[in-house]
Amino acid sequence: MRPRPHWLSRNPDKAFGEKLFLTFLPVFFAYNAAIQQLGWLDAGTFWHVVQNLGMWLPYCVLLPAWLRRDAPVRWRDSYWLKANVFMAVWVFHATYFHTEYFFALLGLRYRFPDVALTFDSALVGPDEASAASTFQKVPVGMYLNSIAFFLVYHSAAVVCMRRVVTALPAASPLVRRLAWAAIVAATALFFAFMETRLYITDEAEANVWYVDLAAMLRFGSLFYAMYFLVSFPTFFRLDERPDQPPWSLGRTVIEASFVAITSLLLLDLWARFVGPIV
Repeated sequence: MRPRPHWLSRNPDKAFGEKLFLTFLPVFFAYNAAIQQLGWLDAGTFWHVVQNLGMWLPYCVLLPAWLRRDAPVRWRDSYWLKANVFMAVWVFHATYFHTEYFFALLGLRYRFPDVALTFDSALVGPDEASAASTFQKVPVGMYLNSIAFFLVYHSAAVVCMRRVVTALPAASPLVRRLAWAAIVAATALFFAFMETRLYITDEAEANVWYVDLAAMLRFGSLFYAMYFLVSFPTFFRLDERPDQPPWSLGRTVIEASFVAITSLLLLDLWARFVGPIV
């Protein structure tokens, strides 16, 4: 009997995590909308950190830790924990190094005049003497909210990718590989485009904006999609097969680091062969 197409993982522990992170989608959108509408993006250092921590920590860490407190899976083997560790490692590298490429190549700008804590690469990106005055420094809160952003993107992408590949059990290996490549590329481009389109709003543009938003949507989405061409397939493999040993926390860190360095190479190749879009 052929396996039926399915959205959620056949691994029950992973399926729980996927359902939890998918239910986070409306909370995530509502939280971001409220922050922007109330003008809370423009806050001092303390509230900047608190609001961005609040986007991620309560729903994505504390809630699953409580809901799975009696689960048969050890906490350090739990999918929800490894998903958060994967994103924390991936986001740290991406925010510390890769944001500098967004500044230089895509025209991204951050303006948080009351936030005193910033943290980004000293050698990659603009000259440190002028970075703050040209709005090219990374506030610390971006490390925290980006974990929530990436959990949303990757969870939604993985269930879509799985539904496509499991819908072709009788197809030839070539057809399955082509379908896999197509769904990875489609989800990567979709989430790259939609983040920019939905997040850069009239309410947010005083603090976060692109020098040329139209160019970012048209060309920068391709640049941003290169992130996900690497991370979506890698994250998909995390505890995907219930008949195989689950990833350890160590392997999770290694896989996330592979995503970070490989995507950095792709961004730098863009810089060499394509250059800035603005």
